[in-house]
Amino acid sequence: MQKRISALLASLLMGFSLSAFAQTQYVTENLNTYLRKGPGDQFKISGTIQAGEKVTLLDRKDRYALIRDSKNREAWILNSELTATPSSKELTPQLKQQVQELTLKLNNIDKDWQQRTAEMQRRTQQAAQQSNELLEQNAQLKRELDILKNKNRDLEVLQNAESREIMIQYFIYGGSVLGVGLLLGLFVPFILPRRKRNNGWA
Repeated sequence: MQKRISALLASLLMGFSLSAFAQTQYVTENLNTYLRKGPGDQFKISGTIQAGEKVTLLDRKDRYALIRDSKNREAWILNSELTATPSSKELTPQLKQQVQELTLKLNNIDKDWQQRTAEMQRRTQQAAQQSNELLEQNAQLKRELDILKNKNRDLEVLQNAESREIMIQYFIYGGSVLGVGLLLGLFVPFILPRRKRNNGWA
C-alpha cells in the first residue's frame, strides 16, 4: 500500500514538474528526426516525427529533451533537433495572412489614391473653368469699358460742339442786341426833335 502511495506521489510530482517546465518548441527542418524511448543513444527508437512540427518541451537531460507531439506521444529527441524559431510549416499560414493583409492595405491605398487623384483632377478642371470664366468676364469688362470710353469721348465732343454753338448763339444774340441798340440810338435823336418842333409850331 505504501509503495502504491509513493508511486502515485512520485507520478504526481513528475507531472507537476513536467507541466511547470513545459515550453513550446519546434522540430528542425531535418528530413529524418528520430524519437527515442530514453535520453540517450542506447535507447531504442520509438518512431519518427515530421520536420517543423510544433511540440511541447517537457524536460531536458544531457543532449536529449523530452517532448510531447501533436499525437500526444512523449519521447526523447536530441536538443540539436529543437529550435524556438517557428518552422516554415508554421510560418507559411502567418506569412500568407500577412500577405493578404498587406495586399488589402495596398488595394485600399491604391483606391484612396485614385479617389484623391480623381478629386484633384476635378478640382483642377473646376479651377481651370473658373479661370476661363474670369478671363472671359475680364475681357467683357474691358470691351464694355472701351465702349464707355468711346461714348464718353463722343459725349465730350457733342458737349464741346453744343458749348460752341451756345457761345455762337450768345454772340449772335449780343450782336443783334447791340445792333438794334445802335440803330435806336441813331434814329431816336431824329425822331424826338421833330416832335418838339411840331409842338412849337403849333
